[in-house]
Amino acid sequence: MKRKSYFSFLIGRLLIGIVIGAVIFALFKSYLHLSYDDSLEKGQDFIFEKYEELIKKYDEGELDETFIDIFCNLYTADYIRFAKVNEDGSFDTVFETDYNSVPLEKNTREWICLTDDEELLAKGKSTVTINDDWTIYYKTCDETGSLNYNDRNRNYYVGNSWSAAEFSNFGRGQALFVACIISSGALQYRIPVIETYYEDQNTFHIGKAHLEDYDYRRYSSDQSWDFTDPSKADLYSTNIYNENTDFGDMYRLFLRCDRPDAFFGQNGDIFLANSMSDLEKFERETDGRIRKQYGEIFSARAGMRNNGYYTMGRLAVIEINGQKYLVESVSTTLDYKDYFKPVFLIAGIVLLVFSIGIPCLTAVRPYSQYKKAYENNRFKNSLIDSLAHNLKTPLQILGGYAENLKDVSDASEKDRYADRILAKTQEMNADIESILKTADKTSLRLSKTSIRKCLEEVASKAGAGIDIKGDAEYMTERDYFNTALFCLVDNAVKYGNKDAKIEAAITSKSITIRNKTTAGKFTPGTGIAIAGRIFEQHKLKLTTDLKDGVFEARITKK
Repeated sequence: MKRKSYFSFLIGRLLIGIVIGAVIFALFKSYLHLSYDDSLEKGQDFIFEKYEELIKKYDEGELDETFIDIFCNLYTADYIRFAKVNEDGSFDTVFETDYNSVPLEKNTREWICLTDDEELLAKGKSTVTINDDWTIYYKTCDETGSLNYNDRNRNYYVGNSWSAAEFSNFGRGQALFVACIISSGALQYRIPVIETYYEDQNTFHIGKAHLEDYDYRRYSSDQSWDFTDPSKADLYSTNIYNENTDFGDMYRLFLRCDRPDAFFGQNGDIFLANSMSDLEKFERETDGRIRKQYGEIFSARAGMRNNGYYTMGRLAVIEINGQKYLVESVSTTLDYKDYFKPVFLIAGIVLLVFSIGIPCLTAVRPYSQYKKAYENNRFKNSLIDSLAHNLKTPLQILGGYAENLKDVSDASEKDRYADRILAKTQEMNADIESILKTADKTSLRLSKTSIRKCLEEVASKAGAGIDIKGDAEYMTERDYFNTALFCLVDNAVKYGNKDAKIEAAITSKSITIRNKTTAGKFTPGTGIAIAGRIFEQHKLKLTTDLKDGVFEARITKK
């Protein structure tokens, strides 16, 4: 039987495991891709409904343009436009995203609009009742332009991705998707937080500020700023801030992304239209991008993937209280591959571990069975060789005894030959029984055993004198282990010099047995083969050598 390595049992299983792991990863990736895109679309629909509610409140006189701006920051988008549709079809803009105005949240119902718009600054503040009173203070601020933090747009887009997926209520029954959304997006959304500040009439001065990662909790990042004016340090006040308080206890600054001009450049035939006639022309010339919904006079969608970002836009013309309004919004989110990068990394590592680990585990048993069969076969061949050598001489002797038995007539002489035949037969039977016992042994019950005591017992049984140096405890099945030691000691007695003592040296790593012998050369017999097999089953290795009339058997740990 040719010797095989563990790797030969592993390679096929490993290839299958890797293929299965790759297929599972591809299916998982496809699942997240489809689910993510669907959630973004449904999230955009949900946010769009909020925009329609804003237009309705505006039409009924409950909101002005500034409050719409605040709401649009709560429901994130990169660009929003609301416009009245005049009787001639032209658009009269009610609200359009102002990239020079930055909302600062004092608490849920109080906001500071940081702007350079003189008209707004002249208002001082305005209040509107939406369930409770909402108040906006209009102030200017010179420090906001210096709050440039690393990867600003990317973090904002993660926020858009998170909001769209969260607001969609998509996949609430899909625990896997929800877990992936939370672990991928929420931990990356960062917002500047104002720690200290002071207000000077219509000017807001930032003192200390830092970034925070947002995932329903607060985590301070390494990036921070300090604009404190030393000459006015005593004017600065500190927000009530600790990680256990509500968001209402600190100032959060919403920084807008840049205007999505690349998207408008690609979709200028529909977005930023000047009149209904532009949209009607688009509707006539385009097929597949128009999808009217209930209550909408006109509706269209567009998307653009570019450099790891996915920009989605939606436009609709709706009618409220007899007045037509245009509503359009554009949101840039991360592409699914970039958004779920940490999830894909973890999933890839887990699948790789299982793809390699499971095949490695499943290959252990067949390799162990093969190894056992191989060792048994090797042991069998070794025994055949030693039996062929060792039984040949006893059989020849038995044949000689049998021949002599036929030729003698004296009763006492016949008894002598019969006794010799019986003794030799018993010796051969003992060898065969030892062989069968060793071949049948498949498991061991191990315990700590003193090797010195074992050798003393074996030497006494063999009637041999033995000089033992040292002692150590080995894990053995004592009686079975003694069988192997007896084979060595008995071999030393049979082939040793008369009256010469057997020498044994014991350490924690090896057992050495030596004896002077008259044998001219060493030919391993069945006893040595049996001993070697037993030691091998104990994870030990037997080596033998005959040099300068000294026979040495050495047992070492593998």
